[in-house]
Amino acid sequence: MKKKLMSILLCGVMAASVIAGCGKKEEPAATNVEPDTTVVEEPAQTAEPAAEASEIPQDYKYYFSFDSAESGLSLAVQDSAATPIVQTVDGEATYVTGVKGNALYLDGTKGAKLDVNGVGDKYTVSFWVFPSRNAQYMPTLQYGPDMHGDATGGQHYVNFTWASWDPNSDTLEYPCVWAYDQNDEAKWPNWYPGNDDSMVKKWTNVTMTVDPSEVTSDGSLIRAHLYINGEEFVADSEDRDVKVVFNTMQASDNFDFLLGINYWDAIFKGAFDELYVYDYVLDAAQVKALYEAGDPTAKFDEPSHEVVVEENPDAIETIGTTDLSMPFWSDFSSAIELPEGQPKVIKLKNYSSGAANYNNYVMAFTNQPHDEGVDPNTVDGNTEWGVLRADAWGWNADGDSATLTDVFSFKYDIGNWGTWLQQVMTDADVTLTAVRNGDTVNVVADNVDYNGTSNVVEFTMKTKMTADDDCYLTILGEGCYIEILSVEDAIVITPDANAIDTVGNVDLTNGWWSDWSKPVELANGATKTVKLKNYSDGVNNWDNYVLMFTNEETEAHQNPNFDGGVGSENHVEYAALRADAYGWDDAVFEYETSWGDDWASWLDAMKAADVTLTISRTDNVIVVDAKIVDRNGNEYTNKSTVTSNVMTADDPCYFLITCEECYIDILSIE
Repeated sequence: MKKKLMSILLCGVMAASVIAGCGKKEEPAATNVEPDTTVVEEPAQTAEPAAEASEIPQDYKYYFSFDSAESGLSLAVQDSAATPIVQTVDGEATYVTGVKGNALYLDGTKGAKLDVNGVGDKYTVSFWVFPSRNAQYMPTLQYGPDMHGDATGGQHYVNFTWASWDPNSDTLEYPCVWAYDQNDEAKWPNWYPGNDDSMVKKWTNVTMTVDPSEVTSDGSLIRAHLYINGEEFVADSEDRDVKVVFNTMQASDNFDFLLGINYWDAIFKGAFDELYVYDYVLDAAQVKALYEAGDPTAKFDEPSHEVVVEENPDAIETIGTTDLSMPFWSDFSSAIELPEGQPKVIKLKNYSSGAANYNNYVMAFTNQPHDEGVDPNTVDGNTEWGVLRADAWGWNADGDSATLTDVFSFKYDIGNWGTWLQQVMTDADVTLTAVRNGDTVNVVADNVDYNGTSNVVEFTMKTKMTADDDCYLTILGEGCYIEILSVEDAIVITPDANAIDTVGNVDLTNGWWSDWSKPVELANGATKTVKLKNYSDGVNNWDNYVLMFTNEETEAHQNPNFDGGVGSENHVEYAALRADAYGWDDAVFEYETSWGDDWASWLDAMKAADVTLTISRTDNVIVVDAKIVDRNGNEYTNKSTVTSNVMTADDPCYFLITCEECYIDILSIE
């Protein structure tokens, strides 16, 4: 008979900062906004950081109060199978108390697209923001006439984001200003405040004024003025000026004006209020008025998330019932064998009411196999090695983890257990990586809530197993509903001793533009064949190999650029080509892929793929034929044709391989 434990929250339990309830969030429908076209005399800009407030000009081009449903606002999602990737969706928006009236709330699963077009290079943009969380590059406001290069082949945008561009700091600071002009020698100036303040869980007013007559000393960038809570940032050198590229606020049929979402990064969670766009530069007093019109001390009440239990027809097994009434030790998954030293990855969906911490998935480890729905205790010869609960609790025949501290140990980054119970686990995508080594079982559980926040628990349990004993894992639960979506062998990255070069880290933590292979010459008329092994976690399509084509040979594992790297002043990057049929720089790209819109299968294939690249050059045209074979023998192909606008037939050309959060063994180049 199994021991049922009462609800025992671990020592150091904190009160929940967010209590989930039954309120249903509302999501908006798209309509059009009529801009105010009143023309006024342009005021002179000042740069006094302590200016007195004047009046808020009413001749704005666009204004969103977010007090209630209004025209020109649509919810938006990221759809990688669509063009453009950011797609508007039907629904009504959710509103919370803001700094002035109400504010627009975004729950981390959807952003917003506003019906705003560009107003020219001279402008002011201002908004209030309250983030519930932050993530690297997660956008608040991002705008541009061609954000993804769909219309012109070159991206243009400005993004107010969190980042850690300071190589000496891991703190994500806000507001970082990141601008990009892909069609003008790939300019992408960025600026960060350098104050270690992430601005999370507080209301902040951000205003930026841009005047194209104020340029950097070389004339290539606009020197913008950034105001935070009504006070201007005044730089002590041009290096610390806030800079943006030209044409990012130009009117366009392809113009995007997005809140909390872009084409690539984590979706924002929190609120926006009082957004203005002017087609001229406000002075410091007017900017101060925008700030003083809001109340930064306004209380932010996060809406609750309604859990809707939906049966997934693709689930390979289910445990419990959708009404969350499953009694303890009443339903079981089939046994999953854990061979010695061979990790298994189990993906499941966990639904619970949030009523008690034990109302979630449970893992039991035994020595006998059994079928789905069968109590392992009814199997002849069964021995239970131990049981682990989702909330970092465990027991065996001798006692529980409160007393058996030499048997059970847990590590976790949960922080607030109330939030974990009532928000995270009520609707969680769970990945369990389980391995048996000798007498010890280790499980890493990554519980990802509905807005993409990861909560990790690591379990370690010593058992009475011997080297001759078998070990099986069974999933069960109580007061919850569980869907097992997949069970597969974990990918173990084993560097190839015969590799001629490597790129990235085996723990898949290497950042973008941090490692490079040795460049290989690609003469006009030549063809090279590269064989490599690509490892990734299968999460992001860009976390795989990238080919860079340049005009000079540089040192291996060194930044090939001139700016911050080992390249010469004459260094030219002809083109960058990603494994996922995406590229940039001054070139035209054409792709033919065998996987079409089936990105999920391709991403899974790239977790451990044998890749053969056939790279040929004719004058200024480079063709890359990629053959990708996954760990199950499935084959994918991608033919990419790159026509450079800057390389000529007489120019030298070299290619090198880089990557982000992946690991590559280069096996041969012929």
